[in-house]
Amino acid sequence: MNRFHRRWAILTLMFFILLSGARALNLEDQVIEHTLDNGLRILMVERSEVPRVVCHIYYRVGSIFERPGITGISHFHEHMMFKGTRMMGVSDFEADHRLNVKIDSLMDLVYNEKYHKKNGDMDAVRIWQQQAESLMKEEKQYIIKDDLWETYMRNGGTGLNASTGKESTGYYVTLPANKVELQMLLESDRMANAYFREFYSEKEVVREERRLSENRPGYLFQEQLNATFYAASPYSWGVIGWDIDLQTMTKQDMIDFNRQYYVPNNAVAVYVGDIDPQKIIRMAEKYFGSIPRGPEPEPIRTLEPPQHCEKRLYGEAPTMPSMTILYHIPPAGHPDEAVFDVITGLLNGRTGRLYKSLVLEKDLATRAQGYGMVSAYSGAFNFGALPKTQGEVTMEDLERALVEEIDRLKNEPVEERELQKVKNQTEARFIRGLRSDYGLAARLGRAELYQGWRDLDRSSERLNAVTADDIMRVASTYFVKDNRTVGILLRKETGSRGPGQAGRGSSR
Repeated sequence: MNRFHRRWAILTLMFFILLSGARALNLEDQVIEHTLDNGLRILMVERSEVPRVVCHIYYRVGSIFERPGITGISHFHEHMMFKGTRMMGVSDFEADHRLNVKIDSLMDLVYNEKYHKKNGDMDAVRIWQQQAESLMKEEKQYIIKDDLWETYMRNGGTGLNASTGKESTGYYVTLPANKVELQMLLESDRMANAYFREFYSEKEVVREERRLSENRPGYLFQEQLNATFYAASPYSWGVIGWDIDLQTMTKQDMIDFNRQYYVPNNAVAVYVGDIDPQKIIRMAEKYFGSIPRGPEPEPIRTLEPPQHCEKRLYGEAPTMPSMTILYHIPPAGHPDEAVFDVITGLLNGRTGRLYKSLVLEKDLATRAQGYGMVSAYSGAFNFGALPKTQGEVTMEDLERALVEEIDRLKNEPVEERELQKVKNQTEARFIRGLRSDYGLAARLGRAELYQGWRDLDRSSERLNAVTADDIMRVASTYFVKDNRTVGILLRKETGSRGPGQAGRGSSR
């Protein structure tokens, strides 16, 4: 048996070992679900090996639910959810509240004068700003910093965190099995009674996050490339938002956003670990059950229209040059979703087509990749490469090589052995992800928000149904010139070129 066949046999054996474990991971047999009268969905999985419980809560809200004027508010809101409630993060709520009313009144004057008037009175703005800052300093005596985190830590909590994406926001903690009730108390309190103290100072923290991102070479180009690729849909702005919106966003914007999206009928709570599901349900009824159902948030209205011509964007930054080709693909739940998963597997890794072709064989790139990004309302397939800086490699050379590999997907049927290897590897990664309590909770929660968690159980069937003909059909349908946006980032030598002066390979 030669080395290739030995490797193939080992991979096949590993896959079937993992596949046998996958039967024990059948989610339909493991997940227990319950929905409260107010619409909050509870998903539970018993795993009693360790006396701990992974506790996640997800809200169906992210940057795509924003609009011009409040971009970045989802991520900013996530920050504010750690600033406490009427009972958390404050030593004297009434005294703190009185100060906040005064601060908000002054800052409303500042915003109106500074942002709503063409020639506002900046002297008045400075006076109001100084008065507000004085009150903010006075408020500090009532604020208990990191109250939520320290409460969890004192009770054995680990992994307290949160994340905001384009389509969901999640809050996480892992607790001893006998402390899950604490999570119910604190998260139901945050859902019902969030209080946005330190709004104005935290806004500057978020703006500083954006400034740090802007300082990374190539960040602004990638932001503009994304905005160019998406012509109409809210996927066109990043999770951090535009800085002008962060500046002008008001506390009332934040309150309205909270009331619209942080409601039980827009949330999923997930508990994985050493649990008694009936106790979890009783506790959920006790703590979350009294929170009123909110308005039913509507789906986003503006979907991405078809692209009818190629778009190209050139830029310069003091970083490694790069080539990106983006294609629009269908959203999650489309019949071709699994085909894009297989194409991603074909292209990537040290044994993937792009590395072997562009890096090893043609010696044009130091890195090459291609992957699908399937989202709830839209999708993109990203081909990217970093050219070799030595020699005479041009961006035209690199683009030509990438397009050749794309055309190969359209014109050459994938051999059965290569196709099966990719399916095995993709399936194995999926199974490994479900074996982790944290990974399982994350998969369940995010899936439930859109497709429903049961959709995860069907992923293997869809993956294994993909054929070589499917790959050729999908590549021929979506990887076409009028459906793509090409981004070419060139290295900017300090002091050598000004804006708009392109380097080698950017003259077309």
